[in-house]
Amino acid sequence: MKSFFQNPSKVSLTCMIATVAVALSLILLFEFGSSHSELVKMFAKIYIAAALPFLIITPLIGFIYSFFIKGNWKYLYLILNLAAICTISLFALTSFMFRYFVSFGP
Repeated sequence: MKSFFQNPSKVSLTCMIATVAVALSLILLFEFGSSHSELVKMFAKIYIAAALPFLIITPLIGFIYSFFIKGNWKYLYLILNLAAICTISLFALTSFMFRYFVSFGP
């Protein structure tokens, strides 16, 4: 684990893959929203509560680690992590805000 965090390329790539995987699983979970099972609804509430802060923090960590990458791959990682911040994290932040802090949210 110690050597993992010393390699910024691995950390940035892992953050990008984890962000995309959690975002896709969250989108798939919304497909089961019409289910009438209480177990599915309870799992969805718990998963959303855990996934939204993860989707806010993880791209930021990957973006910060991208600055320490040496070579030409640095710019690709910076652009991809910035795109994840601008799209996925913004969606997660908006969802988190409407879910927990805004009184007129769904």
